[in-house]
Amino acid sequence: MTGAAIAISLGCCLLFFAWLQRHQLPFAKRINANRKIQPQHPQLERKLLKLLGGNQNTANRLILQSRRRYPDKSADWHWEKAIYDLERDRWR
Repeated sequence: MTGAAIAISLGCCLLFFAWLQRHQLPFAKRINANRKIQPQHPQLERKLLKLLGGNQNTANRLILQSRRRYPDKSADWHWEKAIYDLERDRWR
């Protein structure tokens, strides 16, 4: 093989691996998990924020953690889970 053929083959391999790395399923899940999620029922957001003293950053973090761990659940389920976990941990 000539040097040009080797360079072209190597370039194609690098492009393929870059494409493969970009299109893996965990990467796609990560993008979707980072979007802000709103509950269907606003009282869930109010209740969670009340438990957290109004700390929106902590509420978002709890919801994102839940979404990463349980990606197939509904929006309200994640809010209810965060509320349940906080209440459970506070009364131990």
